[in-house]
Amino acid sequence: MIKNRLSIAEVIGSYLKLEKAGVNLKARCPFHNERTPSFFVSPERGTFHCFGCGKGGDIFTFVEEIEGVEFKEALKVLAERSGVSISKENGNYSGTGRLRAVLLEAVDFYKRNLNTSAEANKYLEDRGVKQTSIDKFQLGFSGVGWRELSEHLIRKGFSSVDAERVGLVVKSSKGYYDRFRGRIIFPFFDLGGRPIGFSARVLPGVTEDSDKYGKYINSPETSLFHKSKVFYGIKEANIAIRSLDKTILVEGQLDVILAHQAGVENAIGVSGTAFTTDHISVLKRLSDNLLVVLDADEAGFRASEKVVRMVLSVGMNVSVVALPKGQDPAELIRVDCELFKSTLNKELPFLDYALALVRDGYKDNSKRENAIRSYLYPVLADTYNEIEKDRSLQDIANLLGVAPDASRRDFEKWLSLHKNAELATRFVVPTSGQKSIPPPLEMVAGRLFGIASMLEQSKDENESALSAKILQDLNSVLGQNTFSALSEKYKNEKREDIVFEVETQYPDRFVLPNETKVLLERLRREVHKFQFSQAIDELRMAEADDDEERVAKSLLKCQEISKKLSQP
Repeated sequence: MIKNRLSIAEVIGSYLKLEKAGVNLKARCPFHNERTPSFFVSPERGTFHCFGCGKGGDIFTFVEEIEGVEFKEALKVLAERSGVSISKENGNYSGTGRLRAVLLEAVDFYKRNLNTSAEANKYLEDRGVKQTSIDKFQLGFSGVGWRELSEHLIRKGFSSVDAERVGLVVKSSKGYYDRFRGRIIFPFFDLGGRPIGFSARVLPGVTEDSDKYGKYINSPETSLFHKSKVFYGIKEANIAIRSLDKTILVEGQLDVILAHQAGVENAIGVSGTAFTTDHISVLKRLSDNLLVVLDADEAGFRASEKVVRMVLSVGMNVSVVALPKGQDPAELIRVDCELFKSTLNKELPFLDYALALVRDGYKDNSKRENAIRSYLYPVLADTYNEIEKDRSLQDIANLLGVAPDASRRDFEKWLSLHKNAELATRFVVPTSGQKSIPPPLEMVAGRLFGIASMLEQSKDENESALSAKILQDLNSVLGQNTFSALSEKYKNEKREDIVFEVETQYPDRFVLPNETKVLLERLRREVHKFQFSQAIDELRMAEADDDEERVAKSLLKCQEISKKLSQP
């Protein structure tokens, strides 16, 4: 009944940005990092499959994987969305369900406390937070008592053990006491709108332990709250990010709240936690475009550098904007909301901003060179987009008044000194007899095997004949050993996967004869490139052994393959 009420496109589309791909939909896979979409959804079949990591299934499987829950909890999530009632006998869910219930009760408790606290409401009013924002972000307040929440949860039938497991209470020799006391409460929610943890800020004049514990304290790492993955405000920003195809990254909770209040509803915050590759995975699900809001000085640049380098390395587009000196987003919005919004419109690609920072901050060329090596080269080294990288090197040459080749050689020299360890791992000479098939070659071959498999059972004689010819050509181009290895790989369960893939890529079969020719030519080039790579490895080993005869043979082999590659 749940499947009849919820389409797989609706469910997965609430987590990922889906795009049309013929009769199917595609997205970047949420279960592994990837630059191009390999995650496909088939509304007709009611299934999803990732051709990168191999995960697949129906709506229940997806929710289990994306939420990290057991089937019973996934059933509950989808039942709530579909409006299907589940009987009490089937409602005794796993521990995850109980933990979520504890968190929900805590959110309501803190919200009621805020309604009765004049001091907390006065503080939020002074910071420019309106009631609409308090309601939208479900802000709360924790009283100063040591066991106010703990005792409330017990009265509601929850155990202190479960409250401890979600980080709400702390166990001591005298029993359990509340983690958050005398603080403004900022709940964190997942994309499904369920609370997962909290951040709590001292309330000036009320909180007694601020010197000991700090201005902000967060929930500890729990089974639901993973600091390496969470963003503050992502539930509230989700729709706007997808609609505008851009995420705006700020730092604190009040920055996020005031930005939304100003109409900038695609803003989210890292909220003091270290930025990780898991954060990137979350961002990539929503949009390829990121705008980082930073302080207008060198320190602001340095603070954002790690984030930008990590995001650029996976092929995302990153721009930055610097606020007026000495102001954070929340303060600027409170003072001049329109200035904040107009400042956002002045965004620059990060590399352009860094170059302007060097140009304006260093007038002496030798200092500029050192600043470029310090600020720009590390970012360029991690930039996935080669066109963007080349353009930046030309801009650097123009700034220094040198030829483009000079800046390129200087960058390569810097790279060789600073990336030796990384480069060494990239160019490891394979051991003798290693036969691994490179991914580009296997990807093209897999596409051809998929087309052949799809057409194999066709009643159309022309399509059946094309299938047989594809297999014959594959055998010829790949060679018997590689052809046999891949044929074996794409049997049985893999066969359905590759057929599903080509169905999404080629909804109109009349294009297949021409597409097959294109793919076969590409496959020949990939085979030649693989052979060239192997020949280069043989040459290096021959040079290392100081074997002149092998060196000569390897050089000749490289030249022969190079001629094939140079042919149109």
